[in-house]
Amino acid sequence: MKAVVKIAFAAAISAMSMGGYAAAQTATPMVADDMLTIVNVGSETNASTDTSSIPATYRNPSPESITKAQTEIQNDPALMASLVAKNVQLENVIGIQTAANGGKVVYTK
Repeated sequence: MKAVVKIAFAAAISAMSMGGYAAAQTATPMVADDMLTIVNVGSETNASTDTSSIPATYRNPSPESITKAQTEIQNDPALMASLVAKNVQLENVIGIQTAANGGKVVYTK
């Protein structure tokens, strides 16, 4: 059983190092820690031609999406504090996605 755990751990470590390499190859600046990832979508992104991993919902956000994100920030003081600590201008947040582990992916313009 210990051998299986060691192999799984080694595979996870290998995948993390490759994932970091793949993320470094993208043109989208990201800041991440354990439970908060910030993705700068940028103003030059075109939803019809962009092939990045950013969902179209956030590449071309609707006013409703932006309002929902702003409301979520206002209703979550811990999230607001984390964003301020990372120097994110709160008015530039255009979308927030909750990850499977409960972490947040915050998209900014």
